Amino acid sequence: MAKIQEMTQLSPTMEEGTIVKWLKKEGDSVSPGDILAEVETDKAVMEMEAYDSGVILKIIQGEGTKLKVGEALAVIGKPGEDITSLLTNLPKKSPGSTQTTTSETPKEVVPSTPNVGTKETASKETSNLQTQAVPQSQTTTQVPTPTLPKETTNGTPSVPRGTLRVLASPLAKSIAIEHGIDLHKVIGTGPEGRITKKDVLDTLTQGIGTTSGGIDTQVSDEVISLNGMRKTIAKRLTESKQNLPHFYLNVDVNAKALENLRKEINDFQTAQNPESPTKVSLNDIIVKATASALKLHPKVNASFQGDSILQFGRIDVGIAVSIDGGLLTPVIRDANRKSIQQISIEVKELAKKARERKLKPEEFTNGTFTISNLGMYGISRFTAIINEPESAILAVGSVEDKPVAENGAVVAGRILSLTLSCDHRVIDGAVGAEFLKTLRSLLEKPNLLLAVG
Repeated sequence: MAKIQEMTQLSPTMEEGTIVKWLKKEGDSVSPGDILAEVETDKAVMEMEAYDSGVILKIIQGEGTKLKVGEALAVIGKPGEDITSLLTNLPKKSPGSTQTTTSETPKEVVPSTPNVGTKETASKETSNLQTQAVPQSQTTTQVPTPTLPKETTNGTPSVPRGTLRVLASPLAKSIAIEHGIDLHKVIGTGPEGRITKKDVLDTLTQGIGTTSGGIDTQVSDEVISLNGMRKTIAKRLTESKQNLPHFYLNVDVNAKALENLRKEINDFQTAQNPESPTKVSLNDIIVKATASALKLHPKVNASFQGDSILQFGRIDVGIAVSIDGGLLTPVIRDANRKSIQQISIEVKELAKKARERKLKPEEFTNGTFTISNLGMYGISRFTAIINEPESAILAVGSVEDKPVAENGAVVAGRILSLTLSCDHRVIDGAVGAEFLKTLRSLLEKPNLLLAVG
């Protein structure tokens, strides 16, 4: 009997997914465990497996479709089986599901929104969900004019009526931005009028719609659709900030010994392997020191459970990694048991997989503590939002030259700022302060890491 293959929940936080690529086609035989398609979730592009045996009788949703978990993707059954009634009785797609590859459908009419924010070049995985506004006069499709907001209470003018959105490939957008081409002036020749690379290059050759062509290239407002990752970030961090009683503790660390240790380790690695030394970063040492401090202060390595507090026996430290469209937090398991060099190698591998959207759920879930480092961006200090269900997160700033007192004299120092965000339901001020005190000692005298492990 034929069965429906549904959109599978591929990660704990996944609510919807976009079909990036079908790896099987209609008529192919499949067995449980066979990879059917690549699906973009809120965290990564992952492989979706079949869970029935048979032949793919029908692919219901094509590449580019975004569906809720549980919605129908395909039909698997016996060769020649009649699936007419099964397809007829399929539930309608939810309003949140979209098909970006469907042909012969009118373009959506949406208002452009003022002050949306900084325009960004989209990644390949998410750019098919993002479009730019173009004047209605440049399309032959007849569409109704939507009801748009009137002037706002703060005096902001209402949005112009009749604004359309046109599809453009990521490469076409990139070339247009690089050469100052106004996509409003480009006629797309792809499916549904999609603007392709060739369309933009042809426009560039003709000098139409470019700054050099004398055309007004005033940039219009752009509505950027939220991808699955950004939706998850928005939801989880809003809930964390609203539900967790955050408080913050800050401490400055004399980082001279920390920087000296890093130099000594890297000099040693270079001497041992001149062609390809495994160099460590300050952040790698901070991860090790933090894990050691958590071992000495288990009350910080804990989670609020409603009517109890769970103190974790493991120390799994998450590292916030910025990627296109959001951020991920790959986890270093048993960080207190690993050497600085082991942590360095693992951090590099996980960060690479995160940026390539290839992390597996077990590599970015179930951490016990998180570190967010913006020092490489020149940020002196900041506060971070706790990553539930954890109870604390450490924000690491940059190392800066500042005057410090040593032996009764003021000398040039290297200062590192740390800010600990705490969930007051789990961590009291004194508990958080003792943790930071220990962490500062381990960073200012890193040889103590040998005593703690």
